[in-house]
Amino acid sequence: MPELKIDPHKSWVPLRKKADETENLSHKKLLNEVADHMEAEIKGQLDPLMNTLTAEPVYHFWRVSDVNMILNGYDEVSDFYSNMFENGGEQFEVVTKRIIVNDDGVITEGKVKQVYTKDNLKLMGLTSETFPNLDKSDLWLSNTQLITVWPSDPDLKLVGEDIYFGENPMDTLKPINENEIPDYYKLN
Repeated sequence: MPELKIDPHKSWVPLRKKADETENLSHKKLLNEVADHMEAEIKGQLDPLMNTLTAEPVYHFWRVSDVNMILNGYDEVSDFYSNMFENGGEQFEVVTKRIIVNDDGVITEGKVKQVYTKDNLKLMGLTSETFPNLDKSDLWLSNTQLITVWPSDPDLKLVGEDIYFGENPMDTLKPINENEIPDYYKLN
């Protein structure tokens, strides 16, 4: 059996490990809050995810495309996640290499991997002219540098996310096979 190229359910393991090793109770709570958020997001569970956030969260996505994206408030963030879950976009793996925690929040650094079907990429605007190898595989894996700042409020709830992409995920696409993804992965 080939080695899995992506395993989203491993994403929160480093956060739980760091929380277990941390003696500072506030830091432990913050690390578990981020882990709970990440697990709910990757499993497509909207209510538990939103319960990790303040009443008026703010999200910044930097370098996602030519235009940075900002989400302000509960409704915008909830709608964003609902749309993500409807389209299978929650199926990604965060491979965390570094975790920094202090009284103001958590910072995670690593890579984010995501699988796209050829049809999803076409719906996102990729064509054989803009991506000549598009028709050579039905499944594609992106693997992008990612830093996420998870600020918190005084009650240790997450204020949102500041997400910094090191590159455009579409620039990192590599073909993969269906037997290189977990059984629980849903292909849309």
